Amino acid sequence: MNSMKRFLGILLLFIPFFFSVPVTFSQEEFDYQKAYKDYIYTFELYKKAHSDYLLAKSQYNQAKTLASQTKARDVTAIMLEKRDEVVITYFTTLRMLLSESDGITDAEKQGLFIRIDSEVAWFKNHKSQIPSAGTLADLSEDSLEAAEHFVLTKPLIYEVLLVIPVGKIEIFKTEASSILDDIKNKTEKVRQKGDHNTTKIERWIIETQNKLTRSIDKEVAAQANIASIQSGNVKDKDLDKAYNETISLLQESNQFLREASQFMIEIVKEFKEA
Repeated sequence: MNSMKRFLGILLLFIPFFFSVPVTFSQEEFDYQKAYKDYIYTFELYKKAHSDYLLAKSQYNQAKTLASQTKARDVTAIMLEKRDEVVITYFTTLRMLLSESDGITDAEKQGLFIRIDSEVAWFKNHKSQIPSAGTLADLSEDSLEAAEHFVLTKPLIYEVLLVIPVGKIEIFKTEASSILDDIKNKTEKVRQKGDHNTTKIERWIIETQNKLTRSIDKEVAAQANIASIQSGNVKDKDLDKAYNETISLLQESNQFLREASQFMIEIVKEFKEA
Protein backbone atom coordinates (compact mmCIF):
# COMPACT_ATOMS: atom_id res chain seq x y z
CA MET A 1 0.00 0.00 0.00
CA ASN A 2 2.96 2.36 0.25
CA SER A 3 2.94 2.96 -3.49
CA MET A 4 -0.78 3.69 -3.34
CA LYS A 5 -0.49 6.25 -0.56
CA ARG A 6 2.53 7.86 -2.22
CA PHE A 7 0.76 8.17 -5.53
CA LEU A 8 -2.37 9.71 -4.05
CA GLY A 9 -0.43 12.91 -3.55
CA ILE A 10 0.72 13.26 -7.14
CA LEU A 11 -1.61 16.16 -7.92
CA LEU A 12 0.27 18.18 -5.34
CA LEU A 13 3.55 17.50 -7.10
CA PHE A 14 2.61 17.55 -10.76
CA ILE A 15 3.00 21.20 -11.80
CA PRO A 16 5.16 21.40 -14.94
CA PHE A 17 6.24 24.97 -15.67
CA PHE A 18 4.32 24.98 -18.95
CA PHE A 19 1.13 23.62 -17.40
CA SER A 20 -1.79 25.95 -16.66
CA VAL A 21 -5.50 25.32 -16.57
CA PRO A 22 -7.58 28.52 -16.65
CA VAL A 23 -10.94 27.92 -14.99
CA THR A 24 -13.87 29.87 -13.65
CA PHE A 25 -15.37 29.14 -10.28
CA SER A 26 -18.65 29.79 -8.60
CA GLN A 27 -20.64 28.19 -5.82
CA GLU A 28 -23.11 26.76 -8.31
CA GLU A 29 -20.78 24.87 -10.61
CA PHE A 30 -18.62 21.83 -10.10
CA ASP A 31 -15.27 22.20 -11.81
CA TYR A 32 -11.64 21.21 -11.40
CA GLN A 33 -11.04 23.68 -8.57
CA LYS A 34 -14.01 22.36 -6.60
CA ALA A 35 -13.06 18.74 -7.33
CA TYR A 36 -9.51 19.38 -6.20
CA LYS A 37 -10.70 20.93 -2.93
CA ASP A 38 -12.92 17.90 -2.37
CA TYR A 39 -9.93 15.63 -2.96
CA ILE A 40 -7.77 17.51 -0.45
CA TYR A 41 -10.58 17.48 2.13
CA THR A 42 -11.20 13.76 1.62
CA PHE A 43 -7.50 13.00 1.85
CA GLU A 44 -7.34 14.80 5.20
CA LEU A 45 -10.25 12.72 6.47
CA TYR A 46 -8.46 9.59 5.32
CA LYS A 47 -5.28 10.57 7.17
CA LYS A 48 -7.33 11.01 10.37
CA ALA A 49 -9.02 7.65 9.84
CA HIS A 50 -5.67 6.00 9.18
CA SER A 51 -4.26 7.46 12.38
CA ASP A 52 -7.25 6.10 14.30
CA TYR A 53 -6.72 2.72 12.64
CA LEU A 54 -3.08 2.56 13.70
CA LEU A 55 -4.05 3.34 17.30
CA ALA A 56 -6.85 0.77 17.38
CA LYS A 57 -4.57 -1.83 15.81
CA SER A 58 -1.93 -1.21 18.48
CA GLN A 59 -4.46 -1.43 21.28
CA TYR A 60 -5.87 -4.69 19.91
CA ASN A 61 -2.42 -6.25 19.56
CA GLN A 62 -1.73 -5.41 23.20
CA ALA A 63 -5.09 -6.29 24.78
CA LYS A 64 -6.36 -9.11 22.54
CA THR A 65 -9.86 -8.61 23.99
CA LEU A 66 -13.17 -8.93 22.15
CA ALA A 67 -13.85 -5.26 22.83
CA SER A 68 -10.53 -4.15 21.34
CA GLN A 69 -11.07 -6.52 18.42
CA THR A 70 -14.49 -5.03 17.70
CA LYS A 71 -13.06 -1.52 17.97
CA ALA A 72 -10.24 -2.42 15.58
CA ARG A 73 -12.70 -3.94 13.14
CA ASP A 74 -14.96 -0.85 13.13
CA VAL A 75 -12.09 1.62 12.80
CA THR A 76 -10.46 -0.44 10.05
CA ALA A 77 -13.69 -0.48 8.07
CA ILE A 78 -13.97 3.31 8.34
CA MET A 79 -10.35 3.72 7.24
CA LEU A 80 -10.85 1.49 4.19
CA GLU A 81 -14.01 3.37 3.23
CA LYS A 82 -12.17 6.69 3.50
CA ARG A 83 -9.35 5.31 1.40
CA ASP A 84 -11.76 4.33 -1.36
CA GLU A 85 -13.29 7.81 -1.14
CA VAL A 86 -9.85 9.34 -1.66
CA VAL A 87 -9.35 7.33 -4.84
CA ILE A 88 -12.86 8.23 -6.05
CA THR A 89 -12.36 11.96 -5.48
CA TYR A 90 -8.89 11.74 -7.01
CA PHE A 91 -10.30 10.24 -10.22
CA THR A 92 -13.08 12.81 -10.20
CA THR A 93 -10.45 15.55 -9.99
CA LEU A 94 -8.54 14.00 -12.89
CA ARG A 95 -11.74 13.83 -14.91
CA MET A 96 -12.53 17.50 -14.35
CA LEU A 97 -8.95 18.51 -15.09
CA LEU A 98 -9.08 16.55 -18.33
CA SER A 99 -12.48 18.01 -19.19
CA GLU A 100 -11.22 21.57 -18.82
CA SER A 101 -7.95 20.99 -20.69
CA ASP A 102 -7.49 22.05 -24.31
CA GLY A 103 -5.58 20.51 -27.18
CA ILE A 104 -7.03 17.02 -26.65
CA THR A 105 -9.45 15.59 -29.19
CA ASP A 106 -13.02 14.86 -28.12
CA ALA A 107 -12.54 11.22 -29.06
CA GLU A 108 -9.47 10.91 -26.84
CA LYS A 109 -11.23 12.63 -23.97
CA GLN A 110 -14.28 10.40 -24.26
CA GLY A 111 -12.11 7.29 -24.27
CA LEU A 112 -10.36 8.42 -21.11
CA PHE A 113 -13.65 9.46 -19.49
CA ILE A 114 -15.04 5.96 -20.00
CA ARG A 115 -12.00 4.38 -18.39
CA ILE A 116 -11.98 6.85 -15.50
CA ASP A 117 -15.71 6.32 -14.88
CA SER A 118 -15.11 2.58 -14.84
CA GLU A 119 -12.50 2.97 -12.11
CA VAL A 120 -14.77 5.25 -10.08
CA ALA A 121 -17.54 2.65 -10.34
CA TRP A 122 -15.16 -0.11 -9.21
CA PHE A 123 -14.06 1.75 -6.08
CA LYS A 124 -17.62 2.84 -5.27
CA ASN A 125 -18.70 -0.78 -5.44
CA HIS A 126 -15.72 -1.85 -3.35
CA LYS A 127 -16.55 0.76 -0.72
CA SER A 128 -20.18 -0.40 -0.56
CA GLN A 129 -19.06 -3.94 0.28
CA ILE A 130 -16.75 -3.01 3.18
CA PRO A 131 -19.47 -2.74 5.87
CA SER A 132 -20.47 -6.36 5.20
CA ALA A 133 -17.03 -7.65 6.21
CA GLY A 134 -17.49 -9.57 9.44
CA THR A 135 -13.93 -9.92 10.67
CA LEU A 136 -10.55 -8.23 10.53
CA ALA A 137 -9.44 -11.00 8.23
CA ASP A 138 -12.26 -10.13 5.83
CA LEU A 139 -11.23 -6.48 5.93
CA SER A 140 -7.64 -7.45 5.27
CA GLU A 141 -8.80 -9.23 2.11
CA ASP A 142 -10.81 -6.17 1.10
CA SER A 143 -7.74 -3.98 1.60
CA LEU A 144 -5.56 -6.28 -0.48
CA GLU A 145 -8.15 -6.39 -3.24
CA ALA A 146 -8.19 -2.58 -3.50
CA ALA A 147 -4.40 -2.38 -3.39
CA GLU A 148 -4.01 -4.94 -6.17
CA HIS A 149 -6.62 -3.21 -8.31
CA PHE A 150 -4.98 0.15 -7.78
CA VAL A 151 -1.75 -1.22 -9.26
CA LEU A 152 -3.73 -2.01 -12.42
CA THR A 153 -5.25 1.46 -12.34
CA LYS A 154 -2.05 3.48 -12.00
CA PRO A 155 -1.14 3.43 -15.73
CA LEU A 156 -4.42 5.25 -16.48
CA ILE A 157 -3.56 7.95 -13.95
CA TYR A 158 -0.12 8.47 -15.45
CA GLU A 159 -1.62 8.51 -18.94
CA VAL A 160 -4.12 11.26 -18.06
CA LEU A 161 -1.46 13.35 -16.32
CA LEU A 162 0.71 13.12 -19.43
CA VAL A 163 -1.99 13.61 -22.05
CA ILE A 164 -2.94 16.98 -20.54
CA PRO A 165 0.47 18.67 -21.06
CA VAL A 166 0.69 17.07 -24.50
CA GLY A 167 -2.50 18.96 -25.32
CA LYS A 168 -0.84 22.21 -24.25
CA ILE A 169 2.14 21.43 -26.47
CA GLU A 170 -0.20 20.69 -29.39
CA ILE A 171 -1.86 24.10 -29.07
CA PHE A 172 1.48 25.90 -28.82
CA LYS A 173 2.87 23.96 -31.79
CA THR A 174 -0.15 24.63 -33.98
CA GLU A 175 -0.02 28.35 -33.25
CA ALA A 176 3.73 28.54 -33.85
CA SER A 177 3.48 26.60 -37.12
CA SER A 178 0.69 28.86 -38.34
CA ILE A 179 2.69 32.00 -37.56
CA LEU A 180 5.77 30.60 -39.27
CA ASP A 181 3.71 29.80 -42.37
CA ASP A 182 2.52 33.41 -42.45
CA ILE A 183 6.11 34.62 -42.14
CA LYS A 184 7.19 32.33 -44.98
CA ASN A 185 4.42 33.68 -47.21
CA LYS A 186 5.26 37.26 -46.34
CA THR A 187 8.96 36.65 -46.99
CA GLU A 188 8.23 35.09 -50.37
CA LYS A 189 6.12 38.07 -51.42
CA VAL A 190 8.83 40.50 -50.34
CA ARG A 191 11.49 38.47 -52.13
CA GLN A 192 9.49 38.40 -55.37
CA LYS A 193 8.92 42.15 -55.28
CA GLY A 194 12.57 42.78 -54.55
CA ASP A 195 11.67 45.37 -51.92
CA HIS A 196 14.12 43.97 -49.40
CA ASN A 197 17.01 41.51 -49.27
CA THR A 198 15.46 38.48 -47.60
CA THR A 199 18.59 36.31 -47.42
CA LYS A 200 19.04 36.77 -43.68
CA ILE A 201 15.36 36.32 -42.96
CA GLU A 202 15.24 33.14 -45.03
CA ARG A 203 18.17 31.78 -43.03
CA TRP A 204 16.40 32.66 -39.79
CA ILE A 205 13.25 30.92 -41.05
CA ILE A 206 15.25 27.73 -41.59
CA GLU A 207 16.65 27.95 -38.07
CA THR A 208 13.15 28.51 -36.71
CA GLN A 209 11.83 25.53 -38.64
CA ASN A 210 14.63 23.41 -37.18
CA LYS A 211 13.49 24.38 -33.69
CA LEU A 212 9.93 23.34 -34.52
CA THR A 213 11.15 20.06 -35.96
CA ARG A 214 13.17 19.28 -32.85
CA SER A 215 10.13 20.13 -30.73
CA ILE A 216 8.02 17.70 -32.74
CA ASP A 217 10.67 14.99 -32.38
CA LYS A 218 10.57 15.34 -28.59
CA GLU A 219 6.79 15.28 -28.59
CA VAL A 220 6.72 12.14 -30.73
CA ALA A 221 9.11 10.46 -28.30
CA ALA A 222 6.84 11.48 -25.42
CA GLN A 223 3.81 10.10 -27.25
CA ALA A 224 5.63 6.79 -27.70
CA ASN A 225 6.24 6.62 -23.95
CA ILE A 226 2.57 7.33 -23.26
CA ALA A 227 1.56 4.57 -25.68
CA SER A 228 3.84 2.15 -23.81
CA ILE A 229 2.24 3.09 -20.50
CA GLN A 230 -1.23 2.73 -21.97
CA SER A 231 -0.50 -0.70 -23.44
CA GLY A 232 0.81 -2.02 -20.13
CA ASN A 233 4.34 -2.53 -21.42
CA VAL A 234 5.76 -0.48 -18.54
CA LYS A 235 6.06 -2.42 -15.29
CA ASP A 236 4.60 -0.92 -12.14
CA LYS A 237 8.03 -0.34 -10.61
CA ASP A 238 9.11 1.58 -13.73
CA LEU A 239 6.06 3.86 -14.03
CA ASP A 240 7.58 6.72 -12.04
CA LYS A 241 10.69 6.61 -14.22
CA ALA A 242 8.68 6.51 -17.45
CA TYR A 243 6.50 9.38 -16.23
CA ASN A 244 9.48 11.57 -15.33
CA GLU A 245 11.23 10.81 -18.62
CA THR A 246 8.10 11.75 -20.55
CA ILE A 247 7.69 15.00 -18.64
CA SER A 248 11.33 15.83 -19.43
CA LEU A 249 10.69 15.20 -23.13
CA LEU A 250 7.64 17.47 -23.06
CA GLN A 251 9.58 20.18 -21.27
CA GLU A 252 12.28 19.97 -23.95
CA SER A 253 9.61 20.12 -26.65
CA ASN A 254 8.13 23.16 -24.99
CA GLN A 255 11.54 24.82 -24.74
CA PHE A 256 12.18 24.37 -28.46
CA LEU A 257 8.78 25.94 -29.15
CA ARG A 258 9.66 28.90 -26.96
CA GLU A 259 12.95 29.36 -28.80
CA ALA A 260 11.13 29.15 -32.14
CA SER A 261 8.70 31.81 -30.95
CA GLN A 262 11.56 34.07 -29.93
CA PHE A 263 13.15 33.62 -33.36
CA MET A 264 9.88 34.62 -35.03
CA ILE A 265 9.69 37.75 -32.91
CA GLU A 266 13.15 38.67 -34.20
CA ILE A 267 12.08 38.01 -37.79
CA VAL A 268 9.01 40.23 -37.46
CA LYS A 269 11.18 42.93 -35.90
CA GLU A 270 13.59 42.64 -38.84
CA PHE A 271 10.69 43.19 -41.24
CA LYS A 272 9.56 46.29 -39.37
CA GLU A 273 13.03 47.77 -39.38
CA ALA A 274 13.56 47.10 -43.08
